[in-house]
Amino acid sequence: MKKMKLLNATKACLRVTIPIIALLALLPNSAKADGPDGAKLYVSANCVACHQANGAGVPATYPALMGNPIVAGDPDTIIKIVLIGPEKVLPPGSPKFAGQMPPITGMSDAKIAAVVSYIRDKFGNGASAVDEDEVAKVKAALPK
Repeated sequence: MKKMKLLNATKACLRVTIPIIALLALLPNSAKADGPDGAKLYVSANCVACHQANGAGVPATYPALMGNPIVAGDPDTIIKIVLIGPEKVLPPGSPKFAGQMPPITGMSDAKIAAVVSYIRDKFGNGASAVDEDEVAKVKAALPK
């Protein structure tokens, strides 16, 4: 019985780990010379765990980033979502998901800018990048 539980736990772990390892293999070997690597941060900040490597999300649980108008829209909106969570940013009539994204804390403005820029480029049809000054401006305008 213990061997069966261990085998099932190992299989479950591999179902999550293998896609992450595959994604890491596709990433460039070094970060951009001018700042943090948004693709690597998308993985290391655990965005990929919910939104998936392809940005498809998990239906009814985590929203898709791919093709999401919020991702390609006003960059300040996605910056706010990262900083304080979607429930404080999106209008009350927005679709609800079982999984709730917590505010991302402990990341520098440069790292937030890099991951937001990666998400906007990769999943927002090449939407414009953001820089750390824009993140700092949005952060400063948030209610205290």
